Amino acid sequence: MSMWSHEEAIVTIKVDLLTAEKQRKEFTFISELRAIQTLLTVLGSKLHSFKQMLPKLDPRRGLVNFGGSILKALFGTAVFATLHTCMTFFFNELQSSQQNIVNSLNNQVTYIKKLDEMTNVNVDAIANLSGILGDNIIRSHDKFQEIVIDILWMNLTIYGQRVLHTTIREQEFSILRLIQ
Repeated sequence: MSMWSHEEAIVTIKVDLLTAEKQRKEFTFISELRAIQTLLTVLGSKLHSFKQMLPKLDPRRGLVNFGGSILKALFGTAVFATLHTCMTFFFNELQSSQQNIVNSLNNQVTYIKKLDEMTNVNVDAIANLSGILGDNIIRSHDKFQEIVIDILWMNLTIYGQRVLHTTIREQEFSILRLIQ
């Protein structure tokens, strides 16, 4: 994969990240989006600094490849094969990081979708349970009112019976006194 395609991939991921940030819901953590954006910025700066370190292509270099190999053996200077190996390693590492970022974004989107579905299910369940609880409270209150009315009637009846019983006792006592 060429260096330009890696730069295009980083730009594409940054654009997708901005789109995700604009379309995020309230429960999406902006810190996660910022962490990914920071990682992309660091990768972009590393790629840019690496490009600055690379030597410019010299058309004469092809004529002295053998001399470059001798210089490398003697002084440890870089030749095309060494640069190619280093660049390949760097780009493989960059591609791995890019794949990790893509997987992280996909996992986050999947998590958000599942969280949204579960939230909707929980909202429906809470609404249903609230309705049932409200109905039970109303029924309990109605039964309580019926019991209170029954207790009041019972108290009134007992009071009436007590008054009646007292009156009967007084009448009996009065009749007994008259008889004597």
